[in-house]
Amino acid sequence: MGTVIIGGGIIGLSTAYYLSLSRPATDDAPIHIIDSSPMLLASASGYAGGFLASDWFSPAVSSLGALSFRLHRELAEKHNGSRKWGYAGSHVYSLSVDEYGVSEKAKSGRRGDWLLDGTSRAGLVEGRSDHKNSMVNQDGSPAVFTPQVGGTLNTIADPEECAQIEPKELCEFLCEESKSRGVHIHLSTTATSVLTNSDGVLTRLRLESSGGDGGNEKREIECDKIVFTAGAWTPRVFKTLFPQSHTRIPISPLAGYSLTVKSPRYTHPFLDVEKRNIGGGEDNWLCYAIYCAPGRHWSYSPEAYARLARGGQTEVWVGGVNDSSLSLPELATDVKKSMNPKSFESLRATTVQLTGLAREGDDLNQDDLETVREGLCFRPVSTSGTPIIGQVPEKDLGGVCMGDGGVWIASGHGPWGISLSLGSGLVVSEMLQGKKPSADIRALGLH
Repeated sequence: MGTVIIGGGIIGLSTAYYLSLSRPATDDAPIHIIDSSPMLLASASGYAGGFLASDWFSPAVSSLGALSFRLHRELAEKHNGSRKWGYAGSHVYSLSVDEYGVSEKAKSGRRGDWLLDGTSRAGLVEGRSDHKNSMVNQDGSPAVFTPQVGGTLNTIADPEECAQIEPKELCEFLCEESKSRGVHIHLSTTATSVLTNSDGVLTRLRLESSGGDGGNEKREIECDKIVFTAGAWTPRVFKTLFPQSHTRIPISPLAGYSLTVKSPRYTHPFLDVEKRNIGGGEDNWLCYAIYCAPGRHWSYSPEAYARLARGGQTEVWVGGVNDSSLSLPELATDVKKSMNPKSFESLRATTVQLTGLAREGDDLNQDDLETVREGLCFRPVSTSGTPIIGQVPEKDLGGVCMGDGGVWIASGHGPWGISLSLGSGLVVSEMLQGKKPSADIRALGLH
């Protein structure tokens, strides 16, 4: 019997990668990734910022966060991740302008609620120093970020505990590695129903694939294990396959805009003068991240990453404009149809203010930035603010029996999907094989 992973984003790809890597050579049960879109990485996993943290998590997620951060570094060291997907340690700052402060406002909500509260994730950690310097480049801030009139910086983390990647490039690596070990990837394919034997035990999954000519192909594949890694689409797919279940998957979509640009002031990677060799990169490259409080130039809490793409290509990613009113489209590739030009105008103005060319005597900057891509993605946000990772009890499957198989969910990661991806994939692969998970995820099950 095979394993079907529904959703080909970074969580699904990580699960397939570790499952194909760790299963015994004698185990020839097929592994399938099913994705309804005609291409992978059209939403969150392809457009996310790629920030990685080791200990910015609530107690329920702390073990998984530490495991995943370690796995990100180990994978980069083993496969030259600094060159292949831009892995590099990251300095992290919080920025406030005028009367708006990051720490106090961010800490007004429950830990982990900063995304929905519209505050900065910088409030999840304590500053390294109570001293705040004026935001001028002489204070050590990287030249890619423009000094702000009336702005102050606070260093909150260093490259030993934070890092950055280019998420799409990591996903492409995981995809190719998985396919090389026999993982089957089915695009433009939807799981429409589960099929059982005479005892009511799941034995097959019915699929429907749309072809380029507009026709549909219906077929069945054998499986006894299903893993839902469909991000914001997880509740919808679960309801389709288990329509008699009264279980509600407490995940909702939150749309977020992002903009990736190139700057004339960021043409070469920053170098780590301490030569810590983080992530195995002989180049000793570094990245920088800035988290901002609302201020006079923006009403939300933007975050900006001076990051690297494949081969040391430099780029700046900026996000923070969210829209909870946007409805989740049918397919990830339909996301572009929902884009609001005014939201991008707002994000562009913020990007220019953070990284544009300063003009003498004016606190507004000049737009000399080259657009790389505009992104809109729907992040899966759980009601608890923590991921949902675990097996669904058989009693919650609406009368479907699982026999020796099972149904698992790995979704609801919110803005932490990239950071928690490898750890999530590893622990799910371990559960599929009946092994003890490498992280304590007891508080993350479906309750």
